[in-house]
Amino acid sequence: MTRALLLFAALSTAAVAGTGADEHLLAGARRFRDGRFAEALIEFRVAQKLETGGEAGWYAAACLVRLNRPDDAVEAFAEAEQRSPHTRDELFEYYRAVACHDARLYLCADRLLGGVGERAGPRIRDEARRLRAAVASILRPEPAKTAIDWYHKRARQAAQGGRPLLAKAYLEEAAGLSARRTDRYGAEEGSSSLARSRREAAERARGDR
Repeated sequence: MTRALLLFAALSTAAVAGTGADEHLLAGARRFRDGRFAEALIEFRVAQKLETGGEAGWYAAACLVRLNRPDDAVEAFAEAEQRSPHTRDELFEYYRAVACHDARLYLCADRLLGGVGERAGPRIRDEARRLRAAVASILRPEPAKTAIDWYHKRARQAAQGGRPLLAKAYLEEAAGLSARRTDRYGAEEGSSSLARSRREAAERARGDR
């Protein structure tokens, strides 16, 4: 069983025995298990401030999914990946896919769901298959121009709000959808915007270290 599964199930205090960040991780896991997601988020945020490895960010992002805050979750997962890429777990991949789906980032969701395998457990694996089938039906038609315009608008709003990682996620979705059109509508505009967004996201990551 992975560390993420142990934490969310809160099956063993030995899994995260210790002080400081570990105590808050365990407290957050227990509250997550009990469906007290707002309280769990607080515990994981405290753990983020105390830890050195960046692991708690993944758990905080999963809480945001359960709190129906998909944009915040997408951003939090991206931040967690920057700070602690080694913590990636199939359970986290599933939650991240749900965040992408709920934010209408369907290409992102499809990619992540494709990576949820046998280690995730039967319930999560079945949910991932069901969600991926739903995403496939959404992606089957050629993307509409209005849809691509919507992603560019969302990206601009995120950038203006000082959220480069979220802007990058929307621009990557727009680029992927443009590539699925025969006329590649929006590709030229999206390419320059995405390059700028990636630079801003990288600068933000360096500033946070």
